[in-house]
Parts: sequence; C-alpha cells; structure tokens
Amino acid sequence: MIQTDKLVQFYCAQYKTFAKKKHKKTIPETGPYPKRMQRLSKELLAIHSPKIKQPQLENYHRQLRNLAYFVYRDANPIYIMQFETYLVAELVRLDISSLRDEEPELITERFLNFLYQEMPLAICRRTLKDLCHQYGQFGMRHQIVGMVPLKPETEFPQTRGMQRHFILHVGPTNCGKTYHALERLKEASCGVYLGPLRLLALEIYEKMKDAGIACTMLTGEECIPEENSRITSSTIEMLDMEQHYDIAVIDEAQMIADRDRGHSWTRAILGVKADEIHICMSPAAEEVVTHLIALCEDTFEVRHYERKTALVCEQEAFVFPDDVTEGDALITFTKRAVLDIAGRLEREGIRASVIYGSLPPEIRRRQIRLFLCHETKVVVSTDAIGMGLNLPVRRIVFIQTEKYDGISTRPLNIPEIRQIAGRFGMYDTGYVNAMGEDARNYIAKRFDQPEPVIKKVSLGFPHVLLDMDEPLNAILKIWKSVEPSAPFEKISIDEILFLYDKAYKARKEIDGFEDKHTLYRMLTCSIDIKNRDIVDLWLYYCKTYTADVSLHFPSLIMCNDKGLMRYETFYKMLDLYHQFSTRMGKISDSERLNREREKTEDTIMKLLAKDKKDYIRTCKYCGVTLPVGYPFRVCEKCYGHSPYKKI
Repeated sequence: MIQTDKLVQFYCAQYKTFAKKKHKKTIPETGPYPKRMQRLSKELLAIHSPKIKQPQLENYHRQLRNLAYFVYRDANPIYIMQFETYLVAELVRLDISSLRDEEPELITERFLNFLYQEMPLAICRRTLKDLCHQYGQFGMRHQIVGMVPLKPETEFPQTRGMQRHFILHVGPTNCGKTYHALERLKEASCGVYLGPLRLLALEIYEKMKDAGIACTMLTGEECIPEENSRITSSTIEMLDMEQHYDIAVIDEAQMIADRDRGHSWTRAILGVKADEIHICMSPAAEEVVTHLIALCEDTFEVRHYERKTALVCEQEAFVFPDDVTEGDALITFTKRAVLDIAGRLEREGIRASVIYGSLPPEIRRRQIRLFLCHETKVVVSTDAIGMGLNLPVRRIVFIQTEKYDGISTRPLNIPEIRQIAGRFGMYDTGYVNAMGEDARNYIAKRFDQPEPVIKKVSLGFPHVLLDMDEPLNAILKIWKSVEPSAPFEKISIDEILFLYDKAYKARKEIDGFEDKHTLYRMLTCSIDIKNRDIVDLWLYYCKTYTADVSLHFPSLIMCNDKGLMRYETFYKMLDLYHQFSTRMGKISDSERLNREREKTEDTIMKLLAKDKKDYIRTCKYCGVTLPVGYPFRVCEKCYGHSPYKKI
C-alpha cells in the first residue's frame, strides 16, 4: 500500500477539481460551512471503530463533497488547511479501516492512476472499499486480458514451430489401447509416459524394467532415477516442458475435462515437445482432442479399439452378503463405507482387499497383490479402482449408486459408471450388478450407453500473471472471472485461495510472501486441505523453510488422528516433506524418508490385516448394526424415540 499522506493528497486534489466543476445551485446551502466543518471534524475524530459501516461512510463522503465546494470557492487558506488536514485525513483513515485485510495491498500508484484516468472524481462520491472492488473487476481484468494470449495454443511457440504427429488410441476400458501405445514407447531413444496416478507411473516403470529398458519414475512424491535411462514414467503434472522427446504417451486423456486436474492434459497436448505423441482416451474425448491438435496445426491419425471381453448386467439384483462370490469388486464411495463393508465380509469369513483414495499408493498396490495371489477373495473399493487399474475381477457390484462430488451428493453419471464397470480381466465375460432392484435398474440403463461427448477442456493458471503488481489472491480471483475462448474453461482455484487465506494471516512470518512466484510454488503444493494436521504442517514449512538447508522432518507425534487414520496422515506428511523440499530447493533426507515410508506402509498393512469388525457401522445409541449403505448414525428405532426428533 502507498503511504497515507499520498492518499490524502490524491483525495484533496480530486475534491478541489470537483469543487471547480460544480455550480452553486447543485450544492445545498445548509448553514455556515466553518461551523459545519468544525462539527463534522469532531464527529469523525470520535469514531474509533476499526470497521465503520458502509452507509455511514458514504454519508461522510457526501458531506465532504458538499463542503469542498465552499472551501475551495472562498480560497481561504485557513479553512483549506483545516479541510485537508482534519476532514480529508480523517475520512482517509476511516476509508482504510473499512477495508478487508488483503485490500490495502491494492492501493498502489497503479490504482490511483486508474482512478485518475478511468474514474475521475469517483473518490468524491464513493468509498475506497467500493472503488477497490471496482478496480479489481475492471482495471485488473483489462490488464489480465492484455497479458494472457487470447488463444491458449499460442502459449507454446516452440511446439508451434515443430511438425508433431499424434496417434490417438480411442476405446473403452480394457480394450488394449494403452498396451499398443506402450509397445511403441519401448522403441523410443528418449520417451515419456504421462498418466494420472503414481500407481500407474509405477506400473509402467516396472513394465519397462521387466522388458530390460532403463526407465526413471518421476512423480510429485518421489523420483526413482536409473542410469542411462531412455524412458521416463511420470504423473502428468511432472512433464518437463523443455525436454525434447521422440515419443510421448499421454494416458487417460478424457480427464482433460476434469475441473481440478484437466489443465495438465491440456498443457501436455498443446506443449509437449515430442515428434510422435500417442494419446489414449475414451471415445467421449476424441472430438475435443482432435480440435486441440487442429488448433496447433499438427497432423494426427485415429485408431479405434473394441472391448476385449463382453460386459453384461445381471438380471437379478445383488443381495449383500449372500451373493458375494470370489472375484467380486464391491464399489462404494467413502473410506468409512469401504471399511464397513470389509468388516461385514470378514464377519462372514470372507477376506477382502480394500482400496480407497487416502491409502498410500504402495498400500493400494499391496492390497491388489493380495487379491492377485488369491489371499483375499474380493475387493472393496471406492472409485479409486476406476482409473487405469485392470484387475482380475469377475464382477463389479455397485453397493452405492450415489457419491458426494465435493458440492453435493448426486447419482453416478454415465462416464463414472463405464469407467468403473470396465475394470475386470482374465474372464471371457465380465458382469455388472448393484445392490437393490432400484440401483440395479439405474446401472442397467446406463452401463453400456455411450458417454456424453466432452465439449470443454480445462485451462490452467497462466504463470505470466505472476509478474503483475497486484496481490496474488486478487489476480487469481479476477483471472477466475475472465471467460476464455471455447473450448477452454478454467480450472478450479478454490484450494489455492483457501491456502492463500491461511498464508496471508501469517504473512509477516513467511519469508518470500511478497514474491508471487515463490508464494505460488507454496500454494500449489498438492495436499489434502481437509486434513488439519497436513495444512498445519504446510503452513509451518511456509514459515520456516528459510531457517535451514533442510525442512524439519515430520514425526508421528504431529498427527492428532488415531488408529489407521493416524498413519495415513503421517504418510501424507512424508509426501509433503518431499514435495515442499523439492519445490523450494531444500535438501531432503531421502534415506530417512524411504525408511519412514516403508515402516508406515508396514504398519498400515498390519492395521488393515487386523479385525475389521470394529469398522462396522452401528447405531450410536443402542449399538445395533446398521443396514448396509444406511445414511444415518442412528437406527430408525432409536430415532423414533429420540427427544431430538423433529416433529
């Protein structure tokens, strides 16, 4: 923020100009103005509230505007001095006190120039808070539009100068499209695989190693380097935009429409420096991906694939647990529900592997291995099973057909059903079912329907905007409001804004907070913002990363959770330690990190192997086992007798 005295000078100059332009008949004469000045001065000085109400502040602006006419008309130096020294200075004080914590940072020379040129004399009529908002909505918007290319494909001029060739592998799950792309990748002298999950990157890494090909694995959580490596297996966010490849494989490209991560696929397609690029995707993404390639003026060919095995919806609805058979994958959509179902199966003498999002990737892998080796008979999973994991599953059973998507609980859509239902293998025919007749009918009507064609692709935040003078959160909010050209739509930045608010409150303790490039690296750490312990550790690293060459190594005592969740949180802390160290150029203790990861993985596996009956959901009042998929914590009987029941 500029100095207060400069702001007072600006107000005074604007009021003086206003007074010269106004005629007497437009200014009400409400008594001798010196007495009015004296009375208003005392009133303003008496206000000590840090947050004055806007209607009251607007009234003071109006009164000063009226006084300015008489003060500057008479040109009495004493009254002019009193007007500027007391009234205007106090109005500025109150105006500033009404701003939100981050808004004073908007009051720059650029802001005053904007008011002077674009909104002359507005300060005489409107509050500073109102004008800050206006500046954000219009001034910064014009600057952002001017700095960001109107066509996102022009952000990568080096690839525009290449003649890239795309091979599109299009088909449903379990049709062999990724296999064919990988066979070509094995022939590369310098190639890269880009997928959505660490687990997939690890799987491709191991396939390359098994084929005798030197390969490096690179994800946000770890790097496994290999000497003389000619292939990199990576999560898509880790793409090196400066490296030139002869062959690149971009997997699961239908995720280009994902509101949180889709921009990474857009960025890869528009900007990867590769002569030959293989893109694997569902049919729904073909139209929009070919449109992007056409924008880049590159060539492409399309190869279509059919499912290798038939997929059939069973006629009779699934009954739990009577109908559970070996080779089933039972699908639900929360960790709690996964462990609940696994506990009920264990009570029936059926061992189950469990897969859910917050499990460390290595644990998911071990759980899958137990199923592959027939040590467990069934898999209980969230939709984490649906991305790239082809398992020897005979039947997919939807225990639930609704999921919470971060905004509301809604029925599964066709792409989600197809993505999950296709996860089977080693059988001539795969089967799909759901628990209950209504749920079975819902799945039956949708599991083999074509997916809706993807019309939009996700667009990431342009780093060029970090060079603007305004605060980062203001830039992010205005960028969020600017509509890009079709087919692009911007990513969600809600998590970044959430972390910004956390960092802003501690800004005086964060070295580099004013450097937007440094701050952006901190804010874009991939963390679980719903986990308070993880957010606290992230903020601690923001405050202390310059204190030493290394970050403080996390410890289990920093986790407030209990049981299984405690070790899952600790594993996330280990990932954050590695990620933050890499982003901020700190030295990490890789040996200790690997050792702690292995210990934590072993502990989680032991906890998952223990009696899961404790996870079975029961009524919190009477302790009776609740029905599978029951949405409440209290059984119907207890609810009927509850004194808290609404009448």
